[in-house]
Amino acid sequence: MMGLCSYRLTEESKTRFLDTIWTVTPEANRVGYRLKGERLKFVPREQPFGAGSNPSNVVDLGYPIGSIQIPDGVEPIVLLNDAVTGGGYATIATVISPDLSKIAQAKTGEKIKFVSVSLEQALNIRSESEQRLNKIRKRVEGGM
Repeated sequence: MMGLCSYRLTEESKTRFLDTIWTVTPEANRVGYRLKGERLKFVPREQPFGAGSNPSNVVDLGYPIGSIQIPDGVEPIVLLNDAVTGGGYATIATVISPDLSKIAQAKTGEKIKFVSVSLEQALNIRSESEQRLNKIRKRVEGGM
């Protein structure tokens, strides 16, 4: 889902983010997955007090699991379960919960492409995912 600090990136860069096929770099672990692809640009502004001088810096905010940071506009980082819970980098989007395990299973050199979804779509996908998992759970427990 696009959001949090996506307003900090130019419209062209938001489109480029979704159009780019990103490559998982060797810097990928339980904290986060760094991706290689296109450079993204930020909307020019006077940095607010406490945000630092780089355009990718924002005043500290919370990071949901799955947030995608864009430090300095290069090599986005998808934050996973062991990541920090807050910081000062702009986050362009958040990976929806059913897709987090797909990201976490990607290997170095594999390709990732992001697709924007609405809140309603994300909730529907999560519901469908939970229903599939419940069916599997019942079968494993012998309750077909």
